[in-house]
Amino acid sequence: MILSTIAYQKYPGWASHASVCKEWQYVLEKANFYKMKLRVSCLDDFESMVSLQKRELIHHIYLNVELPRYTSTCCSKRRSPSIKISSIVSNGIWKLFSILSTWRPATHLALEINVYSPSDCEHWFKNLSLSSDDFKHDIGEIPVAERAMIPHHDLQHGWEHGQRVKAPPRSAVLQLYRPIRLVFHELLPRVKAVTCLIIRRQLRRCISLSGLSLLLGSLNGLEHISYEPWAPYEAANREFHDRGLGFVMQNCLPDTLKKLIVFEDAYRFYDPFPKRPAYIPWFNLVDPSKGLSAVFASKSLGLQHLAISFMINAEELFQHCQSTWSWSNLQSLALTSQLLQNDGGKRKQIEALLCRARVLVQKMAKLHTFVLWNGGKAHACAFIYRIDRDSASVTWRGTWHLELSPLVVKSWQLAASKLPFSELQIKQECVRGVIKSHGDAIYYLDLPCQIKKDADSLALLLFPLASASAPASAPTSAPPPPPMPVLRSGRIVSPAVAIAAAQAAYNAAWHACHLGPWEGPEAERLERALKRAERRLQAAYRL
Repeated sequence: MILSTIAYQKYPGWASHASVCKEWQYVLEKANFYKMKLRVSCLDDFESMVSLQKRELIHHIYLNVELPRYTSTCCSKRRSPSIKISSIVSNGIWKLFSILSTWRPATHLALEINVYSPSDCEHWFKNLSLSSDDFKHDIGEIPVAERAMIPHHDLQHGWEHGQRVKAPPRSAVLQLYRPIRLVFHELLPRVKAVTCLIIRRQLRRCISLSGLSLLLGSLNGLEHISYEPWAPYEAANREFHDRGLGFVMQNCLPDTLKKLIVFEDAYRFYDPFPKRPAYIPWFNLVDPSKGLSAVFASKSLGLQHLAISFMINAEELFQHCQSTWSWSNLQSLALTSQLLQNDGGKRKQIEALLCRARVLVQKMAKLHTFVLWNGGKAHACAFIYRIDRDSASVTWRGTWHLELSPLVVKSWQLAASKLPFSELQIKQECVRGVIKSHGDAIYYLDLPCQIKKDADSLALLLFPLASASAPASAPTSAPPPPPMPVLRSGRIVSPAVAIAAAQAAYNAAWHACHLGPWEGPEAERLERALKRAERRLQAAYRL
């Protein structure tokens, strides 16, 4: 048990101990092969390196496609030569699929795809997380040493002492968020071994919808999809995007799918310089009855778990659920709604939404978890219905109080009356954390079902895309600003200086721990120092 615990902590050089004995070899290989992190350059040796026996140890393949750095003219007004992103990504995916096409179907094998350029966080977007490997399962394991090397004082790119003071140009945003078009000169090989497809929010150059349809069409054994796209940067593209995504979801999701998690992020959530939206003449390009909400509603009938955040509202999905439908497989359902805000004028609409949700939940025979939630800057709330082994409960959890009306309580009591235990517990829980973004909302709401991949929730919490706000003069009626952080010496400093000091302390502790083979009390003292530095850095980023 001790050996297994240490093996999964991935200490540098620990894999070489697999040659000590067969018992160690089994334990260490099981940990080392659990998640394979591959670059395109690794794929030539991947097939020969992994034998038939080793394939059974692999449960997660992470293809991290690295693009070339930006050219020297990327920030000038001159047009820089384009990088053949499409061919780089397409060739890497085709090569991996051709290898996996020879593998037998697996019990659980996840495929995660990411694309990035090292220059992404070196110009206008200093605090990006380039991949899910920037975040481990433990908050104390964030590898911020590399992040400390990126200067946060760069006036050319709008950063002054850690604060963003200038909006990035449209060309810079589009360079980061332009979709990747997949082009294969041969038919993409069919893969039966992969059971889970993961596309996290770190993939800002999201795969085009035509490319997504090709991937889904070749992954014949998919049971779980975690899809976290970015909304189109330009609002004019929204309706075309939704129509295309609806077509993909309607026609390309495999029949084997059991779990679908969709979390849509958007640049506007982090933009410290929001612009007034331009008027766009909509032409009803999509028939409302066949829109994205209708597609998700129909697909929910065959799923066991469904979570959709921010892409559509719960009331839109409910609108397309027919009265004759019943969900014989659905066990958990999590949706967002923009109605859930602390606005007295919306209380009647919220009440109608909760009552409508109860009607549908009663038709879900196996459902044990239902969540309606919303979150953003300065607000977070969730309505949670849970069926446990010997009880049922309704919980309102949020930064603001919602008194559930007698009509809502009676409605959900009716849903619980058909259970072996007819009593329904009503709970009110207050969220007291500081909510700076929807990442904080996810963290503090502590929802009982998965709405994102775990590392992503941490990424949203610690490193939002543009956490620094634009300098602005506060109105006279504004509340007083929060107290500035204080260093141990008693000197009052800004958050940027506190972060820099914490990063320097972490770097010093990390290098001290890894410079030599320390033993005994000295090693323990250095480990404690490193943990203190990690906690200090985490606290600094919360400021």
